[in-house]
Amino acid sequence: MIDGTGLRDTSQVAGTLAGTKINQVEQLARRGDLRKASQEFESYFVSYLLKVMRETVPQGELTANKMGEMFYSFYDEEIGRRAAEAGGIGLSDYVLAAVARNEDLAHAPSNPPFLVKS
Repeated sequence: MIDGTGLRDTSQVAGTLAGTKINQVEQLARRGDLRKASQEFESYFVSYLLKVMRETVPQGELTANKMGEMFYSFYDEEIGRRAAEAGGIGLSDYVLAAVARNEDLAHAPSNPPFLVKS
């Protein structure tokens, strides 16, 4: 409500600001979760890519047994995780951009106004 001095009621303004701040914090938390999920996806993808590439190389004496296979499994997983944390191959950024694009489409008006050229 605006009083005689032209100022709004401070409780209403404070409530609006608090609601806006809460929404911003929730959006930042969601973006952080999305960033983490996209990095995990990229990590898995890179480690799987390394695994498939390793299958094309002939096995040596060290990797011809189960222990060697287990070692390289953990090794590929760690390399994938570190690669994703360091920026990876850009898959994480692509996933985030696709999610942002889909959110923009979801919040777009269903019937946009038509522009009439005169």
